[in-house]
Amino acid sequence: MLPRAARQALNVLPNDSFDSTSLTETEVRSLVARFGSPLLVVDCEQVRRQYHALKAALPGVDLHYALKPLPHAAVVACLRDEGAFFDLATTGEVELVKQQGIAADRCIHTHPIKRDIDIRDALRFGVTTFVADNPDEILKFVRYRKRAELLIRVSFRSPNAVCDLSKKFGCDPSAVRDMLQVARRAGVRVRGLSFHVGSQATDPAKYVEAIEACKNLFAEALLAGMPGLDTLDIGGGFPVPYNEDVMPIDEFCAPIRDALAKLPSHVRVIAEPGRFI
Repeated sequence: MLPRAARQALNVLPNDSFDSTSLTETEVRSLVARFGSPLLVVDCEQVRRQYHALKAALPGVDLHYALKPLPHAAVVACLRDEGAFFDLATTGEVELVKQQGIAADRCIHTHPIKRDIDIRDALRFGVTTFVADNPDEILKFVRYRKRAELLIRVSFRSPNAVCDLSKKFGCDPSAVRDMLQVARRAGVRVRGLSFHVGSQATDPAKYVEAIEACKNLFAEALLAGMPGLDTLDIGGGFPVPYNEDVMPIDEFCAPIRDALAKLPSHVRVIAEPGRFI
């Protein structure tokens, strides 16, 4: 959640307050004079456009807005009204979505390393889906095995991403079978797999590679007598233009759509876009 000092009163300006999608220096100075500094200006219409652009590029994929980049009430409320799902990682984010009237069954908790109190706070709200990438994390859920289910996070390195999250999160694909065995012996339900190719990914081939690998892992689990995997979380990392142009999102997602079409029909696919939205 935002630091206490940053959680100021929300001021909603009419849609016609400005003539364009970018602010002039004069307009910025006017806003600072009116509301003070530091000042965060959020264009909820742009948030909606980004959400629907990605939704159109990934039809059939449930988009869980990752609050980490911008855990702001206005953004959460905007996306709630558009029918989005939500990806949480802290108790503060749990409280924020609760305050905005978000149903718990539209949320997942994806922090890979959780304190027991984090798990309890999320369960108390009603979140039941969590992420784990090591045996110790799985065993934290033994006491909650009747209420919680897991996605096993798998690591797929993406050196061309601005931030290669698989350097520190996720288990090697070769370890997934052992992780599933740990969960089964502990009585903890595993619902599926997840991955994150890294922040600001520039190559959709990494998503395709990861999706194909997870498809094979689903099949291997079934052959090993471990049915029930029915969810794939393809993470976030979708590119947005900063100082350099990036591929249009529909074009970027085209090979991802093709890869997803090859998954078994019963597999639900979700994603965790944050910065993109």
